[in-house]
Amino acid sequence: MRILHLFANWKWTGPAEPALNLAWTLRSRGHDVHFACGREVRPMPNFIANEARSRGLDPIVSLRLGKHRHPIYDPIDRRALRALLKELRPDVVHCHLNNDHRLALGATRGLAIPVVRSLHEGDAPRGDRDMRTLMSNSTKGLIVLYERLAAAVDARFPIDAARIAVIDGAVDLRRFDAGRRGLPRLAREYGLAKDDFVVGIVARMQKHRRFEIFFQALTKAAARVPNLKILLVGRGTWMDEVAVKPAARKELVGKAIFTGYRQGAEYVATLRCMSVKVYLTPGSDGSCRAVRESLAMGVPVVAARRGHLQDLVEDGVVGYLVEDDADQLADALVRLAEDTRLRNSLSRAAAKRARERYGLDTQAARVEAVYERVLGA
Repeated sequence: MRILHLFANWKWTGPAEPALNLAWTLRSRGHDVHFACGREVRPMPNFIANEARSRGLDPIVSLRLGKHRHPIYDPIDRRALRALLKELRPDVVHCHLNNDHRLALGATRGLAIPVVRSLHEGDAPRGDRDMRTLMSNSTKGLIVLYERLAAAVDARFPIDAARIAVIDGAVDLRRFDAGRRGLPRLAREYGLAKDDFVVGIVARMQKHRRFEIFFQALTKAAARVPNLKILLVGRGTWMDEVAVKPAARKELVGKAIFTGYRQGAEYVATLRCMSVKVYLTPGSDGSCRAVRESLAMGVPVVAARRGHLQDLVEDGVVGYLVEDDADQLADALVRLAEDTRLRNSLSRAAAKRARERYGLDTQAARVEAVYERVLGA
């Protein structure tokens, strides 16, 4: 198949890596894949285009493809996209964000080229007039992350339920591999000992990420787990207020380690340092990809009983679900700290779950089935 992916942004936002991973995997499976992304605002580099090139994709950057609607640029883009479609003649146009979806529906009119959309958000979009136009039968296939989201979209929008497909998000299992060794120098850099019980959190340090619950729970757990260490991965505008100051309380002195922003092999190795990971609320990536990455690394996850997290973390199997309550979170962490056999069991189940459900090829095969159904229709 010839497939054109559209991504209306140039920044490395939450959905960018899943969209690129899918395009790259479909190409590796023998499809003729083209990837168009937004044009950067100079002098900043085009992060998505550069990442696409690193994966062997030659990105199309001739369109502006802005993230938000624009009364001047969008009509220009729509005409340019229509000309591109006539030249490429793709079998399917696959959209990932609202503005590229709008442009695609306009540009494909009368060309008999079906539009498919991946909804990367973990919650159903607002039901306004604009979204009702996008989530309608003009869109021939809509991919969502879990069953309850499919039901919510079906109830809120005019698109036929038969056009909605539930497909798990995916991660690169060759990169996030439970059997992969970490970088020993990172553990030394972080000051971690072999017997430490390491609680990790990976998040932009913003007020809405529930850090207050996290630190309340860790303060309680520290009194019962002498070898507790806290690995805080990331950075953010409110880092000092939401993380640095709470970590300085006397019960946590010497226990909190700020790694800063980590990427590439260092990010993977940092996950490997964790005994358990805490995830209390989704960030910009509604698919909660960071949870899948941890599970693939064999790191059990303690997550809030909220949204898509409930679908990813099977309670008592690959981790624990807790309410927004410091006592519940602390109890779950202490239980895992005190029972090594339980922790190892959850770790094995987490890695097995990821291998079975979250591989890139598994996802791509299911997306191919959506394309085939749309083209058959």
